[in-house]
Amino acid sequence: MKHLLLLPCFIFLFSLAAFGQDSLKLKTNPIVYGDIGFSIPLTGIGGFQFNSSLNYQYKQSLFTLRVAAIQSLTVATAEFSPFTIFPYFKDSGHLTEWSVLYGWRMVDGNHAFSISAGASYNDREIVYYPNRNRQQLEYQYPGLPFEMNVLWFKAHKQKYHIYSLIPVGRPTGFGNSFGFKLSGNVSRYSYASLGIVFGLGYHRQY
Repeated sequence: MKHLLLLPCFIFLFSLAAFGQDSLKLKTNPIVYGDIGFSIPLTGIGGFQFNSSLNYQYKQSLFTLRVAAIQSLTVATAEFSPFTIFPYFKDSGHLTEWSVLYGWRMVDGNHAFSISAGASYNDREIVYYPNRNRQQLEYQYPGLPFEMNVLWFKAHKQKYHIYSLIPVGRPTGFGNSFGFKLSGNVSRYSYASLGIVFGLGYHRQY
């Protein structure tokens, strides 16, 4: 699962480079931003989901690279006596998904709505416990990922605020965003999830 950190790290490095873009005095900035999110399942594969993506918008077309991971858990019980039973979570597998998506994005003031679909490569591991012995099955398969996003961000250039409190530097278009993501994948092991997302970058032209 360590490879899931690669895209968030790239988002961070991109952010450092993009932060100084206003000093180039370009007439308009490109719409480029990264995001990290956390979701809960609505249907299909159960578990806690983490996702991150890089996004580029040209006119109203949106291009996205997305990495998603779902950790599945089941509730089991440990019996220490007929009167003492403790529930605990047991690993039941995970899903890792790498996706390329294309879609449409509309910006209106300080918020934007987008919808995208594409293609993905998926790695699914299923863990089960026959006679309390851990066994696992692993599958690789293609899928059709999709997502819808609503994001809020600043409408005009202003100083970047660390933790949304401490202003630094000159007024810039670079900033944070917050919103909601409905995402999923139509495949051998389909799922849909809903969660929150935090973004960093240039979310509109300033």
